[in-house]
Amino acid sequence: MSAELNKARKNLTNIPSLMKQDKLLAAVTALQEGLTTFLKGNLMQSEKKEFLEMIDRSLHALNSNQALRQVYPVLLKLEPGKEKELLQNVRELQSALQEEMTSEAKESLAEMEKRKTDTLEKARNLLKEGQQDKADASLRKLVREFTDDFDLKINIADILISAEAYEKALDYLKMAYKDNPRSVHIYNRLGMALRKLGRFEDSEKAYSQALKITPQDEYLHFNMGRLYMDMQQWNKALHSAYKALEISPDFEQARKMLHYSQKKI
Repeated sequence: MSAELNKARKNLTNIPSLMKQDKLLAAVTALQEGLTTFLKGNLMQSEKKEFLEMIDRSLHALNSNQALRQVYPVLLKLEPGKEKELLQNVRELQSALQEEMTSEAKESLAEMEKRKTDTLEKARNLLKEGQQDKADASLRKLVREFTDDFDLKINIADILISAEAYEKALDYLKMAYKDNPRSVHIYNRLGMALRKLGRFEDSEKAYSQALKITPQDEYLHFNMGRLYMDMQQWNKALHSAYKALEISPDFEQARKMLHYSQKKI
């Protein structure tokens, strides 16, 4: 029990410091834990007096905080025989703060997602207007802000591939590769971009790596077949089409690739 008492003392003593740092939830949690220890412990008279004084000082600090009063307008009072009622009020305050923090986090997340969406749309329009450098500058700024967002880098690469800005797309795919070198999506898009740039050997390596990770993906086999068609390696294109159709017999584009490759052979 002495360890619990020492922990409770430390928590209650830290409350004014936590309040100054605007760590309101941590301060209220410290009070809740201190009160709980006080109520369940068989304390000596001197210990009870000590705890009541610390709780009283903590309540004064909490009641003086305007931000807390807005969240929970009820004044927290320490009255003899009503310590359990006070604990219930503190728990209600704790829940109110947690709900507010969750709400604020959701709003912040929504704002961030909107900023990403707006910037991506702006870049897409700039690319349509042929302003590739301006679009790239805007996208790089966005990536610096959300440097750990793997999906964002993939989305940017997709936009650039759609705009036929393949060299720029490679830059973002390389960034994404550093985040997740085992991602099939990266190798697939690398294969696409490299094929469009005429870097056929590099494209083949990218698709091969993707197929090592996910060998039963009909679209990867189909994309590899498209590369072989560009390379005019019709036997390999035929093989890729067969592989795609083995996995998905109703894959119509793969069937067309098969027939076209047979004619070329």
